[in-house]
Amino acid sequence: MTVLKWLLPAAAFVIGMAILIWPLLSVQEFSFLLAKDQVAVSRERLRVNRAEYRGKTAAGEAFAISAGSAMQKSSAVPIVELVTLQARLDGRDGPAQVSAPSGRYFLDEDRLEVAGPVKLRSDGGYSLDADTVFVDLKRRRVNTQSPVTGTLPMGDFSADRMSGDLAGQSVRLDGNVHLRINQRGGRG
Repeated sequence: MTVLKWLLPAAAFVIGMAILIWPLLSVQEFSFLLAKDQVAVSRERLRVNRAEYRGKTAAGEAFAISAGSAMQKSSAVPIVELVTLQARLDGRDGPAQVSAPSGRYFLDEDRLEVAGPVKLRSDGGYSLDADTVFVDLKRRRVNTQSPVTGTLPMGDFSADRMSGDLAGQSVRLDGNVHLRINQRGGRG
């Protein structure tokens, strides 16, 4: 045991020094020549197929947002065009899915415009159908400028417009608001 007390730290020191010195001893230099007349020029600044973003909300709920493709045409146009959008949020009432055929993300404004038909469905009995949904990510606000319809566990609703505060978790329906309450919806 006495020998191991000094042998193990000494061996660790030798291995550590080898790890630090080895890259300096085996320096290899690579070089190549690239002719600019043979380089393909892309029409887009950025193009990603099957883009996906995963994370967690402030409440710890997992989410995933994906697009079939994302493209920014040029650095002069700070807009990313999105095609075949899908999103999933694991909420308290079960998972919710959102789908839309396309959208645009405005880089300078941190704003998302989701072109419809936008469909939200959740296992908790919630649904929402809208034409175009505007999401201000900086201010955490969402709104529509066209009619929306949907369902809640307590019934069905429709309105000419909708706005919501994502931080305050509130939704406001405006113009020709109709709510049909299903009296059995709240009872189990």
